[in-house]
Amino acid sequence: MTRRTRWLPVLGVLVAAPWFAEMAWGGIAVTELPLVLLFLAPLYGSAALLVREVARRAGGGWPSMLMLAAAFGVVQAGVVDQSLFNPAYGRFDFQHPVHVAGLDVSLYFLFAFVSGHVVASIATPIALAEAWTRAPSRRRPWLGRRGLPVVATVYVLASVVNHLGVKDEEGHGFQAAPVQTVAAVVAAALLVAGGVLWRRRDVTDVRVPSTVAVAAIGFAAYLLYLPGESGAALAVGVVVAAGVVAVVGRWSTSPRWTDDHVTALAIGSVLVGVVMPFLVEPYDDGVTAGREIVQDTAAAVVCLAGVAVTWWRLRVLARRRPTSGP
Repeated sequence: MTRRTRWLPVLGVLVAAPWFAEMAWGGIAVTELPLVLLFLAPLYGSAALLVREVARRAGGGWPSMLMLAAAFGVVQAGVVDQSLFNPAYGRFDFQHPVHVAGLDVSLYFLFAFVSGHVVASIATPIALAEAWTRAPSRRRPWLGRRGLPVVATVYVLASVVNHLGVKDEEGHGFQAAPVQTVAAVVAAALLVAGGVLWRRRDVTDVRVPSTVAVAAIGFAAYLLYLPGESGAALAVGVVVAAGVVAVVGRWSTSPRWTDDHVTALAIGSVLVGVVMPFLVEPYDDGVTAGREIVQDTAAAVVCLAGVAVTWWRLRVLARRRPTSGP
């Protein structure tokens, strides 16, 4: 990959990360995309790039990226915006259900925030960006010796800006207790250590489903894994997430598991954006019903278009693959 083309997937991640994290599900109107990119691309996008860079340099692959993504989710919700611990975050109550006294945290929202960041903020943008690159470049680092410290610096600065901005605007001046901050930092550090130290398991001969079936699994799991806000919904979410991780982890040890399967899993999560905007309320509770439908439709169209052009790109790359001779 040339230096010029290497920055194309980098730009893709910077745009896709805030889109899938905050807009694909209808939380923020599509018309606010320039503003979202200005403030959240340096935060979510830089985090996704750093996660991929560390994992690819360590040779850990997707298990490493998922653990590092979970670490980012804990840091973002527990340290940066502190929504995980704040009893009055905007107009939302993130302390219930399944409240844990002492740490003052909802296990439901701990799971929801972290899993959401893993899938939407980190994994999906990386998987789609890698799908747009040629096979040899999908496992290589994208950031050079200059790019890596620049992205790391941008992420730290963006985190500080986000922390201060949220504290004033949504957090009502809330500051997490030392025990809460320490717990979040320790949890994130353990996840980072696991991601860096992870090594690929032995290759197996397990059968692997088609890419269409994998996409369907990704869609159903991401759409239905939290069926409500309750302790029972949390139990369902944990079972679904653990099941998907176990099954996909098993499939990924087979030589039949390809990059196309990874892309299909990501596409399944993107297709949730075609449905989800119509099922959830936006951040702005003052928006009219008619305007909300327009915004939700626009978000769904963008997600559907993203799937279409990614599928087209995969077809183009497949035709360019060298074929072995007789």
